[in-house]
Amino acid sequence: MRLYLEELVDQCHSRYHLRLLFPDSPFILHFQCSDWIYGISISNSRCAVLEDIMPEAHFVIEGEEGDIISLLTGEERLSQLVEKGILEVRGGYRPLLFVESVLWLTRSRVKEPVKVS
Repeated sequence: MRLYLEELVDQCHSRYHLRLLFPDSPFILHFQCSDWIYGISISNSRCAVLEDIMPEAHFVIEGEEGDIISLLTGEERLSQLVEKGILEVRGGYRPLLFVESVLWLTRSRVKEPVKVS
């Protein structure tokens, strides 16, 4: 799981145009899988995987590890997984939109475009 979060952070760093979306102060995002909690911090100055998980987060995504990995790899969108009841989220509507945007725009899996002949 940590490997996928590090890839997400690397994508945040490599896509400079996304920094315009990032807040000045760190946005804390938690991923909760069973008994484990993973976290990342996103801001326009720095994105990082959190070593120490703080009890307070701006947004929490909860579910099975495999489902969260499919979210992080870009196979599924957050809103689709929530609608299907596969993942649960805690946080406001604006943080939900922010997280969905960041996850979608930093996805490592890009589907091949459809060619019409």
